[in-house]
Amino acid sequence: MNKEVFDLDSIESALQKFLFETPTPEEGLMVVLQNPQLLTRFVDNLFESLIKEAQSLENADLAKFYKGRRMLLQALKQALSSKDIALLYAAKLIQSKKGTKQAPLAAGTEFFDFQETLAKLLVWLKAPTLEQGVNILQEYPELLTDRPVKMFGWLMDEARKHGDELFVQTLKTLREFFQLVRLALMEKEQATASKDEITQAVKHALKQTDFSAFQKKQEFSFLA
Repeated sequence: MNKEVFDLDSIESALQKFLFETPTPEEGLMVVLQNPQLLTRFVDNLFESLIKEAQSLENADLAKFYKGRRMLLQALKQALSSKDIALLYAAKLIQSKKGTKQAPLAAGTEFFDFQETLAKLLVWLKAPTLEQGVNILQEYPELLTDRPVKMFGWLMDEARKHGDELFVQTLKTLREFFQLVRLALMEKEQATASKDEITQAVKHALKQTDFSAFQKKQEFSFLA
């Protein structure tokens, strides 16, 4: 798999936020989940350069600061679960599909705006916490219908055409998750699910979904 190349300009905003606006590990994790490019080897090497530069200037405090930030980033990288990795990878690849043509739908099926649904899925994928993810599902109830399942199916077909089996597995996992959430909510009699019901359905789906395809982090180019 090709390695991605980053430059400082492309990550400057995210890096500055991680360096100076994340006093707690929890806040650091939120920044990392929203900016997975911080998990690249490019950033690891950048920290090495910053530490060496501070040491060459005999600025012990600055060197200590950079070392602390690097240790936090490494700890967060290790703490990310296979679920987190799957969502980061899916968000990255699905983002690349923005601008693609409307997905063809079978005759007689419900029409929906491909790009609009794709954009809302990306918002959900990038939610850093369970609570925020549930809030997004409440805000966009169409994500609790069969629309995401149809979209993932179409994207899987496109990924197979290009031989991207890892993307196929990512989409398959997400489709399974949304199917499980929808199945859990379909058992409710209410037309609109409450926040608590959505939360319970999401927790159930997270437990039942197989994320084993994402246990080997080295398979993900943006973590290399």
